[in-house]
Amino acid sequence: MVTQVSVFPPGWVATPDRQRPPLNDERLSPDEAARVGAYLQAGAVVMHTTARGVDVLNHDEPVVPLTIRTDGEYVWTGPVTYYVATYGVAPDAGFLDYLRARDYAPRIPTDAEIEAAAAVFAPPR
Repeated sequence: MVTQVSVFPPGWVATPDRQRPPLNDERLSPDEAARVGAYLQAGAVVMHTTARGVDVLNHDEPVVPLTIRTDGEYVWTGPVTYYVATYGVAPDAGFLDYLRARDYAPRIPTDAEIEAAAAVFAPPR
């Protein structure tokens, strides 16, 4: 089972008065943000697009990559990599613990793990 990583608080739901997703409050040190960002960027591409999402911290500029990546254990979207690398936003605590235990060494997923990660975002049949 592949676990999805986020930089958004769990359970956040868009409502008429809260359409913009909030980001996790915790921030990483610049050193750790660089290490986590490098790990995220090294993930295997699951789905690629040239489309860009808006940066909710920078006047909704359409600069946030939307490519999906995985290491076989976890799967994440481009916004996770972007907000970690650009602003030091901390991803989920469980994922951070996992990275720290690995000393941020990238994990190479198998083809089956990449397929399982893609299934997380595939529409139900």
